[in-house]
Amino acid sequence: MNSYTLIPILEVVFSFGLLALLLISGRRHLARRPFAFFLVFMGLWGFFIFMMRASSSLEFAFFWEKMVFVAISSAALFFYRFTISLTGIRQPKAIVYPVHIFYLIVLGLIPTGLVVSGMQMMWYGKAPIIGPAFFPFVVGGVYTPLVLGMRVLLKHYRQSTILSDKIRDSYIIAGIILMFIGGTTDYLPALGISMYPLGIIGNILFCMLATIAMLRYGLLEMKVVLRKGVAYSLVSMVVFGIFASLIFLLSIVFRELVNPVSLTIAIITVFATAAAFQPLLSKLQQRVDRWFFRERYDNLQALKRFPAESKDLMDLTQLTKSVVSVVAQSMGSRSVYLLLPSPDTGNLVTYSHTGENGTPKPQFSDSSMVTQTMKYHDGLIDFNDIDIIPSMNNMSNSDRKKLERTQVELLVPLKNAMKLVGILLLCHKSSGEHYSMEDRRLLQTVSQEVALTIDNARLYDNVRQEHEKLQQTMEGVVHAMSLTVEARDPYTAGHQRRVADLACAIATEMGFPEWQIEGLRITGLLHDVGKLVVPAEILSKPGRISQYEFSIIKTHPEVAHEILKGIEFPWPVTETILQHHERLDGSGYPAGLSGDDINLEARVLTVADVVEAMSSHRPYRPALGVDKALEEISKGRGVLYDATVVDACLKLFRAGNFDFEELATTSSFK
Repeated sequence: MNSYTLIPILEVVFSFGLLALLLISGRRHLARRPFAFFLVFMGLWGFFIFMMRASSSLEFAFFWEKMVFVAISSAALFFYRFTISLTGIRQPKAIVYPVHIFYLIVLGLIPTGLVVSGMQMMWYGKAPIIGPAFFPFVVGGVYTPLVLGMRVLLKHYRQSTILSDKIRDSYIIAGIILMFIGGTTDYLPALGISMYPLGIIGNILFCMLATIAMLRYGLLEMKVVLRKGVAYSLVSMVVFGIFASLIFLLSIVFRELVNPVSLTIAIITVFATAAAFQPLLSKLQQRVDRWFFRERYDNLQALKRFPAESKDLMDLTQLTKSVVSVVAQSMGSRSVYLLLPSPDTGNLVTYSHTGENGTPKPQFSDSSMVTQTMKYHDGLIDFNDIDIIPSMNNMSNSDRKKLERTQVELLVPLKNAMKLVGILLLCHKSSGEHYSMEDRRLLQTVSQEVALTIDNARLYDNVRQEHEKLQQTMEGVVHAMSLTVEARDPYTAGHQRRVADLACAIATEMGFPEWQIEGLRITGLLHDVGKLVVPAEILSKPGRISQYEFSIIKTHPEVAHEILKGIEFPWPVTETILQHHERLDGSGYPAGLSGDDINLEARVLTVADVVEAMSSHRPYRPALGVDKALEEISKGRGVLYDATVVDACLKLFRAGNFDFEELATTSSFK
């Protein structure tokens, strides 16, 4: 084989290699599919020419030449479709339909021999014999779609204000011109003009220029290609080295068994094994990624792990700070803003951000086109693309200025179950580079999981706020009821509050959980609410009360139980209040309960109530003092009062950790 035969193989390798990279690493863009088809037919063009030139007879060469014409016309058509998708410029139906119809007509004419009627030998090799429909085929089936595509690109070049778009269009236009020139030279010898056919060379140059343009536009990422290529190459080298050594040994030991066929099978096995060497490939890919990204590698890995590591984080403030921080570090962004809907208005407001503090924080109303677009847009939006998104064309000048002022480059919607949870705004990179396609894919993937985490944290935060409101309301009611009781008996004002404080201190000393202590505090503030039905003259009677009067006072636990039983407290409030005058030996009231029949909270409240009552002034006697009160519970330890509770209470006072006088100027109401 000579260079005349082998040159088409270069186009095949280049076209299908570029196609593989596009499918593996290409950006999700409308132009991706037609460009892929274009590459397929460019590769087939080179393959069919190779088969034609390598054919042993003119008859076989004639068949492959017809296939060449199919590939040429198909490549031209999909190039036209590619330029439309790439630029977003609509073409009138009066142009689009005739182009496609003429393409189908040409495909029907190729087998008839009207386009090319046979093959002949020329000084450089095989060449087609021009048929009567050749020139209409070339003009209508090949040149027309190419010229229309160039026209679309020129129009986009003139209209675009983005420098990178203009450079991209220039590269592709230059490639078309080279393909025009090269393709035309293929058929000049058949017309009697002595010139070596340069069509394949022109096609290769066009593919190279188109590739450069696509790389600039971002449909392919050269860093991704290099990283993947290095990793696969290292694995292939390892596996190939193993098999090559094996083949070398076999060739020495079993010379007669080694032949071209066995070597071919071995080579195929090498690459098949390399493809299956996934564990090694994964390890090497991580190592190669670390080489490429260097200091960014750990930050990128942190972003990939972030959704899994933060899924249980329910503190919305901490979560949002972590989100903007890890995104900014992994992407190398100057600033990152996280906007969440306001619970009151629905407007998107900056909840957390990182970067420059002097820049005004962006926010958008719920009715703004930015908010509405992000609600229904599925992917990231590049600020440079907002003019080609119909809904963003109606964006207000004030919203546009907000994005420009903060130098936003990417708008990332955070969605959970199709609901917009928030928006991430990424400003320009500190390095001045644009966000790569790999950056964008990572953000797109992570954004879905981050949205779920933020939504859960937001729901938890809403529930927490509602709970706090209910808690405040309940405590307000409890406090009001407590004050109502004390207002009827000025001599015992503050009694319920002081009992609640001492009961909580005893419970803390005993190691009660915080939730249980809170319930005991509420119980202490309400434990004498049943005295509302006791006549005020009995409560404030200065002398000794009668047995009848005492019997009325003894009803207050049951009355309190009746008043409060309709309220569903999350603690045993009503049961504890009903039992707080019971005693371990069964001598208490109202039910004469004993031992473990009295709940633990009631046993704590009993001791606190006795100590506070004896320490304070009463209408019928002066205050007995804390020491007398502690002496009382010590005598009744294990008989009237729970021993563990008594021990905890004594320890508090003896260690100086509790003092009623210090509570005189404070309040337990929170």
